[in-house]
Amino acid sequence: MKNYKSVLVLFSCLFMFSCNDINKQIESKIQKVTELSELGSVEYTVKKVIKANDIGEWYKIGDRKILFNCTAYLKAGIDLEGLGIENFKIDQSKKEVVITLPHAKLLSIDMPTDETELVYDQVSLLRSGFTAEERTMLLRQGQQDIISDIENIGILKEAENNVSDFFKAMMSQMGFKSIIVNFE
Repeated sequence: MKNYKSVLVLFSCLFMFSCNDINKQIESKIQKVTELSELGSVEYTVKKVIKANDIGEWYKIGDRKILFNCTAYLKAGIDLEGLGIENFKIDQSKKEVVITLPHAKLLSIDMPTDETELVYDQVSLLRSGFTAEERTMLLRQGQQDIISDIENIGILKEAENNVSDFFKAMMSQMGFKSIIVNFE
C-alpha cells in the first residue's frame, strides 16, 4: 500500500511538471509568433475598373467621362497583439487544446500608381478635363469600394481558415490530438 501511494505521488508530480512543460512550450511558441504582431495568412490581387460620367447640368454644356483599370493587393490575417497563454485552454489528459483567436481583418491594401492605367478619357468641347485632384479622388473612391466589398470577396474567411490550419499544425507538432480553433 505504501508503494502504491509513492507511485501515485510520483505520477502526480510528473503530470504537474509535464503540464508546466507543455505550458512553457506553448508560451515559447506564442511568444515567437506574437513577435510578428500580425499574422498575414492570405494575399489577393484584385482588378478594379473605376469609371466616372460627369454629365453637364443646365449651366455646363456637354459631358466628360473617364475610365481606369487598377490593380489592388490585399493582405488579410489576424492581429496577434493581445494573444497570450490565456487564449489556449489545455486538457493534457485528453491531449486537447481549444484556441480562441481574434477574427481576421484586412491588414493592408496597396494600389500602386504604376499599375493604374487610364483607359478612356473623353471631354466635350466646352468642358474642362478631369483635374489631378479629381482623378486622385476617383482612385481613392475605388479603393474604398474594394474595402467595403471585402466580405463578398471571401478573403477574411480564407484568412481565418489559413490561420486555423497554421495553429492546428503547430499544436499537432506538440502532440495534441484534438485541436479546436475559435474566432471571436
